[in-house]
Amino acid sequence: MRRFIRILTIALVALATLWSCERRELEYGSVSVNLRLKVKLNVRVNGEFEELPEPEMMRVMFFDPDTYDLVTESYMPSTGGRITLPPGKYKFIGYNFDTEATLLRNDRNYYSIEAYTNEVSNAMRTSMLNAIRYGMSATKADEEEDRVWELALQRLQENPIIYEPDHLFVSHQDVEVYNISEDQTIEADAETIIETWKISVRIKNEQYMASARALLTGQIASNFIGLPKEEGKTDTDVTLMFDMKAASDADNNDMVVGQFNTFGKNPSVESRLWLTIIIKTVGGDTVEWHRDITDEFFTDEAYEDQTIHIEEEIDIPEPQPGTGGGGGFQPGVDDWDVENVPINI
Repeated sequence: MRRFIRILTIALVALATLWSCERRELEYGSVSVNLRLKVKLNVRVNGEFEELPEPEMMRVMFFDPDTYDLVTESYMPSTGGRITLPPGKYKFIGYNFDTEATLLRNDRNYYSIEAYTNEVSNAMRTSMLNAIRYGMSATKADEEEDRVWELALQRLQENPIIYEPDHLFVSHQDVEVYNISEDQTIEADAETIIETWKISVRIKNEQYMASARALLTGQIASNFIGLPKEEGKTDTDVTLMFDMKAASDADNNDMVVGQFNTFGKNPSVESRLWLTIIIKTVGGDTVEWHRDITDEFFTDEAYEDQTIHIEEEIDIPEPQPGTGGGGGFQPGVDDWDVENVPINI
């Protein structure tokens, strides 16, 4: 009887051990892989291709294809290098790690990694909006122009104002690393997800312009770089700020010109593109100009050349001595106010 109980006990233990076991894949050590990167540096501007500087450094990231969480990352030159990781399938992202304005967040997951830029400071935002309000109150415009100004100012008040992004060269694809002794090479192409546009507007009295800054509504705030360029665009409506400068066209006409980078136009049908140009004159005055350029933006010619040219002319008035409002070239000084202060003797 005791022998029977012992045999039964052994059988039950063996059966329990069998149930507690599970089949697991054979695990291998990491292997060294050659990652070969090719960065496309050409971007179309003004109907021609311009070559951008080669990135200084690339960040390469490998994510789990099931959980999309980051497995490993490395930093290397723009041409690539060697990376060590376990055999298996991965989702790969590589991008240049030398941008100043373009930032990345939520980078621990393949589908949440997002490129964006910061908003301008509250002081800068307030200064630009106040300049526009002052221009509205100081200008005697007709009813239609008043409506344009009101719409432009309303849009600028509602949306964040952001800095323009740097070019971000992105590569993403599915890759597989094999457990073999032969040398393995992963080839990846990277191209920018940023659009470069050029805007020019005719001006009169260019010699009186000291500086110019533009605000363009209807732009998007960021891009999820794990997705294809167009699919990764967000629908967050923002206003883009960029600087402009004086120039001349082929016919020697005076222009104010700005070349800017953007994640793209907001795909929403309701999104309108209001262009606001704030010009500081040599006399210290401010000239504001507003225009809805949505129709110009969507022409085939504009998309082909990434260029918008507006014939409407911005008139910069000649500074008047003593009334310039404190500018360095035409300073104005108000009369002294009399103020009586009692002195204890």
